[in-house]
Parts: sequence; structure tokens; C-alpha cells
Amino acid sequence: MEFSDSRAGFVVEGGGAGRPFLVAFAGSASGAGEQVAAYAAALRAAGMRVEPDSDDEQTLRVWPA
Repeated sequence: MEFSDSRAGFVVEGGGAGRPFLVAFAGSASGAGEQVAAYAAALRAAGMRVEPDSDDEQTLRVWPA
């Protein structure tokens, strides 16, 4: 679920033309690690290539299958 005023979630940006898109956790840093790991597992289960973003521990770089 994407984020809203009352709930944390995720933001998806970029992608296209062979470039990865970014999936970022949009909540407090205290719960980020667990949520980012869950996002990575779900995306990999869907057959996507997923890598952590070296610039932001709350963000994943994702390529479609």
C-alpha cells in the first residue's frame, strides 16, 4: 500500500528504458529495515531483480523480470 496521512507504506519512482525503478519505505526509520526486507521478498517472489540502493537504506532498486 502506498503511504497516506495516517499510515506508512511505500513510494515507487522512476523506471523505464531498462532503468531500475525505486521502491522506498515511507515511514519512520525505526521500522524501515523490516519493511524493506518484506518488500524485497515480495518483489523477488514476483520474479523481479532487487538490490538495495547504496545511497539510501530505506530504498530498493528494482528491475522487471
